Amino acid sequence: MSQRLLGTLSIDDFLQQHWQQKPLLVRQAVDVEEIDLDPGELAGLCCDTEAPSRIVIEKGETPWQMKIGPFEEQDFTSLPADHWSLLINDIETYLPELQAFIEPFRFLPDWRIDDLMISYATDNGSVGPHVDDYDVFLIQLKGIRRWSIDENPDFDKSLLTGPSLKILQNFDPNQQWNLQPGDMLYLPPNMPHHGVAVGECMTLSVGFRAPSSGELVQSWLDDIGDNESFKVRFKDAARKVQNDSGEIIQQDLAELKAVLMRGITESLPNLDSWLGKYLTEGKRPDPALLEAYANENYEGANQNLLPETNYQRFPGTRFAYTKGENELSLFVGGVEFHLDHHHLATVQYLCGEQEYLAPALASICKDPAILTLINTLINNNKFVLMEHDPCDQISGDYPSS
Repeated sequence: MSQRLLGTLSIDDFLQQHWQQKPLLVRQAVDVEEIDLDPGELAGLCCDTEAPSRIVIEKGETPWQMKIGPFEEQDFTSLPADHWSLLINDIETYLPELQAFIEPFRFLPDWRIDDLMISYATDNGSVGPHVDDYDVFLIQLKGIRRWSIDENPDFDKSLLTGPSLKILQNFDPNQQWNLQPGDMLYLPPNMPHHGVAVGECMTLSVGFRAPSSGELVQSWLDDIGDNESFKVRFKDAARKVQNDSGEIIQQDLAELKAVLMRGITESLPNLDSWLGKYLTEGKRPDPALLEAYANENYEGANQNLLPETNYQRFPGTRFAYTKGENELSLFVGGVEFHLDHHHLATVQYLCGEQEYLAPALASICKDPAILTLINTLINNNKFVLMEHDPCDQISGDYPSS
């Protein structure tokens, strides 16, 4: 990682002094000179794919009107001249070259990294003052964006009534900067901020996920509800006569709690496995991407590793692993694979790379277990051929306004 990404700070200094604590502004943190994106390309992507996209119009049919993609050409040609923004999440899955902006942040674990979002804004375009529940690095690609923040921990949390966006009603900033191309601003969670375009501009946001306890519990219960440990029913054989039928007596409360805790306790040994699957689970693949990445070199259903062929991850596929006492668990897109500890170097290679060159694949696949794993990943569209840019097939140019 380039030292200038964090200015004069070392990675350790940044983690100890700023991460989840206070903002950091770094001038000329990132080289963006070679990034060649235009609004028409982004608009075309939102029309031709299911990329998660939004248009926010400050002075639309209603204040802070938000439209959800996919869009049609007329959605863009009917926009006003200014005061609107286009936001696209998971942009690195559609424009893989932008993955390079995520790589420098891998001093944090991969499972923490959520996605890369791009924001194109016309003059005075914004999404209003708001707070995010996650850490974010804001990288200015083109033009100028004015960022204001409120560092007061007791800020007014009142929201505007009406807009579907959660916009702060009484934003009172005490810091402000104009970010030029290459500048970067880090913001910790729950810090009020407001970004306004000064002329046309583009901004990249590297967002980080931090599941809440409620999200974890809900997802866990959704997945384990059919487990046998949760099919044990309350029993009260030989119970005593109860004179007041309206009371839930303490003995019944205790037994009900025991039934609940028994199911949870019996499921806990599998919690590491569930977390690995949960943290690598992908979003629904975009049909346009699936078609564009179709492995045309395969004949029929025989989709096995091709010799002397380079591969890459299917866009957005997450890899991670855990070390157990007796084995390694590799998690790919929410699926668990069990491997021996002597496969650690191979697992680290698979998790560490986005692209897999033929010589390295040939070497690791001398092991039958790894060859079986790779073939399984290929047949499940987790490994795809690296021979073309699929986005050339799915993205056209559309007017930006």
